[in-house]
Amino acid sequence: MPDKRKRKRNTRAQARGRLTKKQIKAELSNAGFFKLLRASWKPYFQLFDYMKPYKWRFFMGLGFGALAGSVNGVLPMVMHYVASNIFPDAGAKNMVAAAHEGSGPGIGAFILPCLAIPAAMLLRGLFSYLNAYYLAWVGLKALNDIRRDLFQKLMQQSLAFFNQQRAGMMVSRVMIQSRMAQQALTTLSSDLIKQPVNILVGISTLIYLDWKFTIISLVLFPLCLVPMAVYGKKVRSSGRKEEEEAGMMAVILTESLQGVRVVKSFAREQFEVERFNCANRAQFQNAMRVRKSMEIVGPLVEVVAALGAGAALLYVFFSGLPVALFMALLTGLFLLYDPIKTLSRLHILMQKCLAATVDIFDLMETEPDVNDAPNALPLRAGKGAIRLENVSFTYPRTAKPALNEVNLDIEGGRYYALVGSSGAGKSTLLSLILRFYDPQSGRILIDGMDIRLVTQQSLRAQIGVVTQDTFLFHDTIRNNIRYGRLDATDEEIEEAARQAYAHDFILAQSQGYETIVGDKGCMLSGGQQQRLAIARALLKNAPVLLLDEAMSALDSESEQIVQAALERLSQGRTVIAIAHRLSTILKADKIVVMEQGKILSIGRHTELLNSSPTYKRLYELQFLHPEETAGDEGRISAAA
Repeated sequence: MPDKRKRKRNTRAQARGRLTKKQIKAELSNAGFFKLLRASWKPYFQLFDYMKPYKWRFFMGLGFGALAGSVNGVLPMVMHYVASNIFPDAGAKNMVAAAHEGSGPGIGAFILPCLAIPAAMLLRGLFSYLNAYYLAWVGLKALNDIRRDLFQKLMQQSLAFFNQQRAGMMVSRVMIQSRMAQQALTTLSSDLIKQPVNILVGISTLIYLDWKFTIISLVLFPLCLVPMAVYGKKVRSSGRKEEEEAGMMAVILTESLQGVRVVKSFAREQFEVERFNCANRAQFQNAMRVRKSMEIVGPLVEVVAALGAGAALLYVFFSGLPVALFMALLTGLFLLYDPIKTLSRLHILMQKCLAATVDIFDLMETEPDVNDAPNALPLRAGKGAIRLENVSFTYPRTAKPALNEVNLDIEGGRYYALVGSSGAGKSTLLSLILRFYDPQSGRILIDGMDIRLVTQQSLRAQIGVVTQDTFLFHDTIRNNIRYGRLDATDEEIEEAARQAYAHDFILAQSQGYETIVGDKGCMLSGGQQQRLAIARALLKNAPVLLLDEAMSALDSESEQIVQAALERLSQGRTVIAIAHRLSTILKADKIVVMEQGKILSIGRHTELLNSSPTYKRLYELQFLHPEETAGDEGRISAAA
């Protein structure tokens, strides 16, 4: 199935004229600058959509960049004007000397040429500032929009997507690669306009001043392309590896922080540090290869340009070029170095931005496995009756079905318990009811409506969930409970906490309901975390409640408190509970015994002990001691 979806995605990309991720990497492996430029157009124009809301500021930025390049290109003419006025010719006294002797023009005539260069530099600085300001504004707004859409797309993906992805890579894509894409939108756009304009205007100015000098001095200009081509090919693989290692560092960092308790419990701090250092060293080595190749191009270009300037000096010697004109021409040559060096590095940045942009749009165009139907309706609140009809489901990349032709009727307002060994399909059944996945065959109905025909938002709004692995946000206790219903008042939050037997321990915290619970609730005990999760579910007040081993990790005292809270939570609701501790489901209206993706039997505890060998075996495995078994049977009889 994943390969089939991938082929479809590639086919759609080709139909739109966009290169696929694999094709882009193949293009980058040995592409020259101009081939790379052609390969960049399609992703660049997709990225251009993020600029459209700010297009006037974007074009103003480009316009000011072109003006800055133009002013920079005509500076040799300003220099020629100044020098020709101050140094009229080789045989006459300059203006300064004549003014001192009183034989030349006054100080007023001297000031105007002196102000010409500052005026030109002021104009260039103003245009450069406006170019940088407008493009930075557009770039940061586009970056916000890209990250917003990326995160929204991630949140829309189904669980199957996250099962196959590494969280660190997703963090890298949202935070790092989006920044690279933003550079493609602004920095590359600016340099692809500003620097060529600078070069063209500069060369035109030099030709206007003295075309023979210009041709002689630029005769070696094509040689500047040689270091660009040679070192460009060497750096591309290092540039891609640099980005890959940066992503791997994000993976290691994310996993180490998320699993810090496991890391510390196995004393693997140094192991994780070494993993991070290995990725860090690899990233450093590749980054240095990129920087060396980028930096060496500049001096090589300067050497080639200096050789051209040396050849031009011979022309000066034989032609008797005036000093003022020579100074202007030499100034123009040196002003060409910076834009040429910038363009020589541009293809390296372009390659990195292109790869990041392709990764971003590859995620943008990844369709979730679970989608709302085109005409999906909201699920109306009802009694919470659930029906599974011939439901079969197999996880991607596995051959064995997790559920095989399951049929089950769950009456509204009743308590059902799912029991069975690991891998029996219990958690999968809950995931299908929540529509985290869609079954390959069969259907699931809630209050008579097929859940594939209702919106996911309305479906999950009708279902409360309490799991074994309670997740609490690094926020206050109040906000963690409020997550169940965002518009709840403080009074409603506190009432939910009271019903979950959490109010007293909350008030005992240092700041009461405003206490920060720490990362994933690490400042609270397991029982306290569970009670906050129950309070959150109580606040949601959904007609259907799913309990996934909600008490398996608790001690006996915490279990009694949480069990009392769960009983209160279950009142008047349809409850489906997974429990490995059979003692926690004695009051269930029906117990569903599952094995290898199938339902073997359904009934109450006393019925199943006599009719279901599988259930009896599970029971005996938990109650090995005769006295415990007798005591438990007494409790069961009383409950029955």
